[in-house]
Amino acid sequence: MSKTHTSMQTQGPTTISILGKGAVGTALATQCRAMNLDVSVVRMHGSPMTSGSDSFKEYTLGAWLKGVSEKKPSSHWVFCTVPDDSIPDAVERVLDSWTHISMDPLSEGLQAMIHTSGVRTSQDFERVKQQGVTAASMHPIQTFHKPSVGSVGSASIQSTTNHSKSSKKDSKSLSNPFSSIQITLEGDESLLPSLVVFCEQTLQAQPIRVTQVQKQQIHAAAVLSSNFLFPNLSLASALLRDASLSPDILDPLVQSAAQKALHEGLTAISGPVARLDTQTVQRNLDALHSHPTALKRYITESEFLIHQLTELGHFEGK
Repeated sequence: MSKTHTSMQTQGPTTISILGKGAVGTALATQCRAMNLDVSVVRMHGSPMTSGSDSFKEYTLGAWLKGVSEKKPSSHWVFCTVPDDSIPDAVERVLDSWTHISMDPLSEGLQAMIHTSGVRTSQDFERVKQQGVTAASMHPIQTFHKPSVGSVGSASIQSTTNHSKSSKKDSKSLSNPFSSIQITLEGDESLLPSLVVFCEQTLQAQPIRVTQVQKQQIHAAAVLSSNFLFPNLSLASALLRDASLSPDILDPLVQSAAQKALHEGLTAISGPVARLDTQTVQRNLDALHSHPTALKRYITESEFLIHQLTELGHFEGK
């Protein structure tokens, strides 16, 4: 066993299996294969796809474990990329299926198990750790698109925040949505050094080793800074499109505001509400009169902003 750990820390995995075929799993499989790793995809629900020359090797859970028990790969990492709430069930299914296939401990078939949840921790793998498997959680701080209909290895997979339009030099070249992004890591100390190397070299990302508490705080902050922007930005986009204008108009403003908000907070805010320009606010409300959802959102966000700025002392003396 110690020999296996030494191999993983110096070289990383030689074989990758991915449980789940969603947006993150597909992006991970695509990048791993682009780096010449042996990749298999396990369908936790439904039947594996067999058509298409660009498809990954796909298996049902039972067929995959049977093959693993026979081959006993020397450095085999399993990434669990199912939805967060499905991780405990996925772990139980792997363990139950393995006991029906092999009398050996699970570590004879796989050496490391890693999930990609932002809020869950490596504690979800306590039962597999009891069978000699090292475990960790690895969360990319990024939003991923679901793949387009077609091959798992489709080049259409992109990060939602990657707006650059690279030239099509090669029809087989794929963009790497992990490139330069931050990835939080926590888990077994015997696994983390090799997982750091995997993130840096295979995913070309920037790994951050964190505690379980830090990991959960980061995920909550990521949701606040990403998911909760979508309602307002999509409404702003709809308003511009209704006026036959492109949302690209707002790109510099949104990017600048995001940087200011992250690094300077409310002290850097501008705009009619912060300046108490009531006439401007009223004109905005008039312009939104035919868009009731945007109007309601504008009022709600303005009230919340006023409350925050009042607590900050922003309006004192005004």
